[in-house]
Amino acid sequence: MSLKTRIEAELGVPTRLRIGHPGSLDVIVNGRKIYSKQKSGHLPAPDEVVNLVRTELAGA
Repeated sequence: MSLKTRIEAELGVPTRLRIGHPGSLDVIVNGRKIYSKQKSGHLPAPDEVVNLVRTELAGA
């Protein structure tokens, strides 16, 4: 299951993954950047991103 599909299936929120130059990955939910590989310096585990999205939704 892709990261996008997992977020949408588990949390029911439309999600966009933006993949740019090699090594670049942003996860965008509700128009907000939830995760940036460039900023964090590492490729996230799917659970890490799902938890970040869950936290973002709880604060919205």
